[in-house]
Amino acid sequence: MSSTQLFRVSGMSLLLGTLVGLIDALLSFFVNTSFTAPPATFQSPLWPTYYSLSFATIALTLIGLPALYFRLRGQRGDRLGFFGLLFILVGTFLVLGMAGYFVSVLPVVASKAPQVLTATFESDFDIFPLGGSLFLTIGTILLGIAVLRAKVFPSLVGYLLLASAVLTLLSPLFQSGLLSTLLPLLRIITWAAAYGWIGMILVQQAGVSGEAAAYQPQTALR
Repeated sequence: MSSTQLFRVSGMSLLLGTLVGLIDALLSFFVNTSFTAPPATFQSPLWPTYYSLSFATIALTLIGLPALYFRLRGQRGDRLGFFGLLFILVGTFLVLGMAGYFVSVLPVVASKAPQVLTATFESDFDIFPLGGSLFLTIGTILLGIAVLRAKVFPSLVGYLLLASAVLTLLSPLFQSGLLSTLLPLLRIITWAAAYGWIGMILVQQAGVSGEAAAYQPQTALR
């Protein structure tokens, strides 16, 4: 795959991922998305819909990461960006596994053996989703710093990435009240703004690269 194709595919994937992520965030206002929700919640049609959209958002973002690192490579902070993307990759696979579990297993267990579900949640089950969030948060912080140092994207993109990571850390501290709703919403908005902006830049660079490639042979013929 050429760099032009890589930029175009990755950019469009990031743009689509942010769009699906925003739709998923709106859906969270209509369903209890916590894995400690009442068993009846897991049998609601909104439950698998929410986590299926989450699965799609994460997968689409993952597709866009190669071109993002390609732009950082060889610049200041490229090693920091590499480890940031590595942490994001590990966290992504953990979250994808949890999303798959929430969609395919929880509804069945909730309907067939809810007592098993209750016993599971009373254990240390929460370490798994928290582990994925922790890796993603650390990776996002490293990536935000790398973007600021490399200066291949606008500085505001790096600050948006850092803001989304900080909001992720703050959200668990507020379990009720206005902030419990506002912080996750701000987190998804800053995350979508950062990756959507990167996606637009990558698509635009693909167009510029394609035009340059088409123009060079004509120049050579002259």
